[in-house]
Amino acid sequence: MKSQPDFHTKAKIDQLVEEIYITLETIEDRLDRRCDDIYFPMDLSMSALTSQIEAIQRELVEIQSYIARRPEASVSIVRHNNKSTDIHRQT
Repeated sequence: MKSQPDFHTKAKIDQLVEEIYITLETIEDRLDRRCDDIYFPMDLSMSALTSQIEAIQRELVEIQSYIARRPEASVSIVRHNNKSTDIHRQT
C-alpha cells in the first residue's frame, strides 16, 4: 500500500500561518510585559536618582555663587594655618 502525501488546501495553510502569527504575537506581548515589569521600576529609580543629582548640582551652583559674591568671607581663611578652632577650649 502506498502512503498518500499529506496535501493541504490553501485555506488550511492560511489558517495555520495565521495561528502561528497569533501565537508569536502573544509570546511577544508576554515578553514585552515581562521586560516592562523588570526594567520599568529600574528606569523609575534611575530617573529619581538623576533628578536628585540635578537638584544637588543646582544647590552647589547656588553655594558657589554665594561664596563668589562674598570674597571677604574667604579672605579671612588662611589655608596654610591648620590650627584647630578648639585650642581655647578648657579641659
